[in-house]
Amino acid sequence: MKIIYKYFLIIIPFFSFSQENLTLENALKIGLKQNFDIQLSKKNLEVSKLNNNLANAGALPTLNISTRQEQAVSDQSKNPTSFIQEILKSESINASANLSWTLLDGYRIKASKERLNQLEYLSNGNLTLTIENTSQAIILSYYNCILQKHRLELLQKVVKLSRERVIYQKTKYDIGVSSKMEFLQFKNTLLTDSSNLLIQKQNLNNAIKNLNLVMGVDLTSDWVFTDKMNSEIQVFNLNNLKDKTLENNINILNQSINNEIIKQEITIAKSAYYPHISFNSGASYNESTYDVGNSGFTGDNTGETLNYYTNLSINFRLYDGGKYRTLLQESEIRKDINNLNLEKLKRNVLNKLLINYEKYNNSIVIYNLNKNAFEIAELNYQLANDKNNRGIINSFNLRDIEIAYLNSGLSYLQSLYSLNESYLELVKITGGIIDTN
Repeated sequence: MKIIYKYFLIIIPFFSFSQENLTLENALKIGLKQNFDIQLSKKNLEVSKLNNNLANAGALPTLNISTRQEQAVSDQSKNPTSFIQEILKSESINASANLSWTLLDGYRIKASKERLNQLEYLSNGNLTLTIENTSQAIILSYYNCILQKHRLELLQKVVKLSRERVIYQKTKYDIGVSSKMEFLQFKNTLLTDSSNLLIQKQNLNNAIKNLNLVMGVDLTSDWVFTDKMNSEIQVFNLNNLKDKTLENNINILNQSINNEIIKQEITIAKSAYYPHISFNSGASYNESTYDVGNSGFTGDNTGETLNYYTNLSINFRLYDGGKYRTLLQESEIRKDINNLNLEKLKRNVLNKLLINYEKYNNSIVIYNLNKNAFEIAELNYQLANDKNNRGIINSFNLRDIEIAYLNSGLSYLQSLYSLNESYLELVKITGGIIDTN
């Protein structure tokens, strides 16, 4: 019996401690708050919002103020050619202020502000895309943990029965009722199933680590998963899905924003060929103090100067060697390129929609088939165990039925996961994954 117990010890490490309950809703809340990609996208959006102002668009005036103090010493006391042979000292203070304001710059100011708006929209779109991807990743990671957990439980059930059979067969072998080959067959089955159990335990641990990674929490966190994989079946109308995709798909929306940004950049380039009106105004003040030593000069040694100005300038480019005409032609070509890229993207997204629509419908059929097959295999496995206990079937027949039960159960669980995976991909394409959670 000691030899048998040695093999049973391998199932002991499957107990874990300090686990917390985790629902799918809480997993999403934690992940949407702590996921690093979402945090980075939020920071990029903050930067875009900060940059989206009239000053960066060139619509506001600029005011510059400067001041300077200078001191100079000129020793002319030993210079016979100098009119004043003394140590001459001077000190001056200069201050100036300048106001510049572009009143009209073609369409540059308006286009620049619109470009900044679109850049903010794009950052918001990228944040939405990141949230969509993260939500999908969290849900699938959570469901994968449930999948691996159920697979582990399935194997644990088989190992438990295998262990009981080995103990029973060892007793029969000891009293000479059963053959050694029969006993070794059951023993080999236990070892094989125990090895698979260890591998499955590692698969579950890895699935939990991947979930922790996408949630942005401590990688060693352990959870009790209280929710189940969604097994509800939904019927979709393909035409409605197409309409939603073209209207809400975030990749299409972001491409449209990119096209608008390029359009504004072309407008900014064209603005160089429209009138440019600017206003400048400023003033400067200078105060100088002179020290001529003992020259006997008794006049005022301090001088002040105040200058001010106001300018209004108008510039217009009359000829550029044909560059503007080339720019117009280039803008039309770039416009066509943008439209082609958008249409290409729409076709690719719709193609992806069609593929996932068919995949989801097939997943429904496969799930139902595997579910029924597992129910039959489970019942057959129960009957086989009962017959084995009564000595009606041998160990080889029982093992074949057991393997069929295991494979059927694993296929059923995988088909349920694939059903949810195809469903999430379908609603993500239509822009509804955030609304569904």
